[in-house]
Amino acid sequence: MKENIINLKILTFLICSIGIITLYSASSAYAASRFSDYKYFFENQSIRLLIGLVLLIITSHINYRIYNKNSRIIIISCWILIFMGFLTSQHLPTSRGLILFGKNIVSTSDVAKFGLIVYLASYVELHRKDINNMKDLLSDLIPYLGLTLLLIFFQPDMSTTFTISLILLALIYVAGLKTKYIFYTIISGALVVVLKILSTSYQFRRFINWFSGNGDSQSSGSILALSNGGLFGNGLDGSLIKKGHLPAAHTDFMLPIIGEEFGFIGITLIFILFFMFLYYSIKILQHIDDCFGFFLSLGITMNVIVYFLINSAYVVGVFPTTGLPLPFMSYGGSHIILSLASMGVMFNIAKNNLSKKRVVYNEV
Repeated sequence: MKENIINLKILTFLICSIGIITLYSASSAYAASRFSDYKYFFENQSIRLLIGLVLLIITSHINYRIYNKNSRIIIISCWILIFMGFLTSQHLPTSRGLILFGKNIVSTSDVAKFGLIVYLASYVELHRKDINNMKDLLSDLIPYLGLTLLLIFFQPDMSTTFTISLILLALIYVAGLKTKYIFYTIISGALVVVLKILSTSYQFRRFINWFSGNGDSQSSGSILALSNGGLFGNGLDGSLIKKGHLPAAHTDFMLPIIGEEFGFIGITLIFILFFMFLYYSIKILQHIDDCFGFFLSLGITMNVIVYFLINSAYVVGVFPTTGLPLPFMSYGGSHIILSLASMGVMFNIAKNNLSKKRVVYNEV
C-alpha cells in the first residue's frame, strides 16, 4: 500500500500545481481590470495553497481515531459555526460563510461537509451489525444529518446540500442500508428541493432556463470556450472567453478555460489525473481494515470525485449551473484548504493501517 500512498500524494501535488498555473492564466485579465494587478488572484491562491499543504502535513500526523471519539462534538460544533455564519452575514444575503472584520473567513458548509462525513463514518462503525435498525436511525443518525443539511440548505446553498447528500447516501448505501430507506430519503429531499425552487424566483428561472435548453451566459460562454480550444488549444494565456465573457472563469469555470487553452488534449489529461486519483484511492481503501477509517477515507475520496464530476457536468450544460468548484484547482479559500487538510487525514488513515499490517506480519 505504501506505493499507492506515494502515488496519491504525487497526484494531489500535480493537480494542485496544474491548478495554480491555469488559475494564473484564467484570472489574470479579470484581476487586472478589477484590481489593477494581474497577479491578485494568483498570489491569494498561492497563500491558500501553502496553508492547505501545511495543514495536510499536520493532519497526516494526527491519529484519525480522535475524530471518531469526538464525532458528536464535531457535528454540534458545525451547527454553532453555521449559526455564527448566519449572524455575521445578515447584511450579506449572498454570503455562505463566517464573516469577521468584513471578510469571509471560512465557508461553513465546507467545514460541515467534513463533520457530516466524520459523524456518518462513526455511526456506521458503531451500528455496522444492525445498520437498518430504524430506532437507531431515527435517534442517532437522521436528526444529526438532517439538521446539518437543513442549516446548509437555508444559507442558502442548495447545490452544496445536494452534493453532500449524494455523498452521504452513497456512503450509507455501501454500509448496507436498505434501498427502500434510501428511496424514501430521496423522495423527501426532492419534495423539499421542489418547494424551495418554486418559492425562490432566481432558482426557478435558472432551472427553467436549463430545462428548456436556454442555459445562461456562463454556460453559453463555457461551451464556446471549449469549442474554441479544438484539439490542441490556443496555448497558455490564449483564452479569449476569459476576457469578460466568463466572469467566473477562475472559480467555477476553470475547466472551459483549460479546454480553450489546451484543447481536448488538456481536458483529457485532467480527466486522466482525476481517474488516477480515484484508482489509487480505491487501492488504498482495499487495505483499510478499520471500519471508521474506511468510511472516512471513502467519504473524502467521494468528496473530490463527486465535485469534479458535477463541475464537469454543468460546464457543458448537462446540469444547471451550481457554483461548485473544481477540486484543488478553482479559486477559493475554504475549499482548497479543507480539501488538502482532509487528504492529510486520509494519508494518516492509510499510514496507520499500513503500520498495523507490519505489526501483524512481524508478530507472525
